[in-house]
Amino acid sequence: MKTKLWALLIGTLAGAHPVPAEEAGAEDIKRIGIYDSRSVAIAFVGSEVYKKTRGKLLAAKMDEQRKAREEGDKKKLEELEAWGKAQQELLHRQGFSTAPVDDILAHISGPLAEIRKEANVQLLISKWDRKKLALHESAETVDVTVRLVDAFKPNERQRKHALEIRKHDPVPLDELKDDPE
Repeated sequence: MKTKLWALLIGTLAGAHPVPAEEAGAEDIKRIGIYDSRSVAIAFVGSEVYKKTRGKLLAAKMDEQRKAREEGDKKKLEELEAWGKAQQELLHRQGFSTAPVDDILAHISGPLAEIRKEANVQLLISKWDRKKLALHESAETVDVTVRLVDAFKPNERQRKHALEIRKHDPVPLDELKDDPE
C-alpha cells in the first residue's frame, strides 16, 4: 500500500501558503471539524488544483534545472535539486505521516468556508494535531475528511487512495526522514 501511495506522491511539490489561524478563544469553540491530513495530501496530488498551482511551479523549476544543466551552472543545479528534494520530502510527510497540510488547504479557501458552514464547525483541525485539539477538549468533533477530499474533485482512483489511507496508522515523522519509499 505504501509503495502505491508513494508512487502517487513522487514528483509532487508542496509550497508554504499557510491558512490564517482562527481568532476565537478556546471557550468559544463548540464544534470542530477534524480531518485526516494524509487524505487531504493524497487527494491534492494530481487534482486540477494541484496542476494549476504546484504543477506549474514544478514545471518552472524543471525548466530552471534544464537551463542550469545546459549552462553548466552546478551551483544552481545543486540548489534546485535540494529544493526539489525538500519539497518531495514535505509532501511525503504530509501523505504518509502527520505533517500539517495548511499549505494545501489554502488552495481551497472558498470550499473550506462552505464545508465549515455545512458541517456547522468553527474550526478545522487535523486529527493528528493533539496540541491544538487539547486546547478545545470540550468541543464536539465531527469528521470532515471526506468533504475535504471531495473539495479537490479527485478522480475515483485518487479518491479511493485518499480515503483508504485512513485504514492505516500514520508513519511516525522521525521514521520518514531518511526513507523516501
